[in-house]
Amino acid sequence: MQIENKGVCGRSRSIVALCFGVVGLGGCASSMSTTGEPGVRMGDSYAQVFAVVSRNNTVTKEVEGQGFRAEGYSPTFRDCRSKYFIFQGVNGLQQVRFEPAPQLSVNQNCRQP
Repeated sequence: MQIENKGVCGRSRSIVALCFGVVGLGGCASSMSTTGEPGVRMGDSYAQVFAVVSRNNTVTKEVEGQGFRAEGYSPTFRDCRSKYFIFQGVNGLQQVRFEPAPQLSVNQNCRQP
């Protein structure tokens, strides 16, 4: 009888650990889907992202269908940033990267929404 109880306890702990692992993965997935750019989600098509980003940013370089670089205000960082949007074919937007842009300011060349 005691061996069975230990077995059940052992399995219960494994199930609890598995549940925490699944919840943790869910948290990662939702944080990975955020882009830091309002109106843009991971997996969106090139055309969708370009249309949204180009409204409030200056697009400075573009490789059709693969990626583009934009400059503009970032509400996440509360300053002007260089923003890189990287796409992968039918999978859509895969990566967004923000870099400091000390040459930009709200008063000079930095568009705000």
